[in-house]
Amino acid sequence: MCKDIWAWIVIGIMAMIVYGYLESRYSRWRKNRLREKTIPRIHEGLHTDRAYNVHLSDGRKFLGVHIMGSIEDEDAQIYFAGWEGILVLAKADGKKIYVKKSAVRYLEEA
Repeated sequence: MCKDIWAWIVIGIMAMIVYGYLESRYSRWRKNRLREKTIPRIHEGLHTDRAYNVHLSDGRKFLGVHIMGSIEDEDAQIYFAGWEGILVLAKADGKKIYVKKSAVRYLEEA
């Protein structure tokens, strides 16, 4: 008798876990469906062959620069301790600019 009670308790807990998982997936799916009706999702990112105007949080601007790439994780910390990532930009004269990713406010196509 005692074994049966514990089995039902375990089955009940497992059922609640499965229900919670399925409910969260359905809720996420429903929110995405409603959002896509109002604001379409764009699958376009930054390109290295285009020029951008990069605006930083402190008001500085880098106009007409190309994005070369980024430096992540341990490689970024070699240059500056505590930086979580560096964005590498190239000026028209070929000089490189290294910018902390969190300092970038926004980018616009030049």
